[in-house]
Amino acid sequence: MAFKTAPYEIKTAWWNVLSGIISVPVYKDAVPLQANGNYVLIKSDGSNQTELNNSAFFQSVVIICEIYTKFATTGQSKTAYDIAQEIYDEIITSPNSFGITLTNFQITQITVQSETELYEDDGSEKVFRLIIRYEHFINQN
Repeated sequence: MAFKTAPYEIKTAWWNVLSGIISVPVYKDAVPLQANGNYVLIKSDGSNQTELNNSAFFQSVVIICEIYTKFATTGQSKTAYDIAQEIYDEIITSPNSFGITLTNFQITQITVQSETELYEDDGSEKVFRLIIRYEHFINQN
């Protein structure tokens, strides 16, 4: 079997698991103009081949979850971290068990690479964003 790239399939799997399950809307790749309020944006941040051998294709794929929260007054990180916990509850169900499955790939590990907090204030609304990078180690079936 030829090498297959995985970012699109992983993004779609994330969206399928989270959309309609967590307390806020979930979007993949882009947010519609009419989106208002809190939401999660799922996008990929690339992939690379992690190990070379003659019997398997191993990849590392990074998925970014951007948790976007709006406030009329001061932004609060607690809201974003509560949404992040909802995501963790669905995706990383135990140290060695994950809530997403892929047809052509076996996920061997998902790790949190980083969490970044951003606070924005344009004078009329306050936004707190929590950006979490998840690294997936996968083996092509």
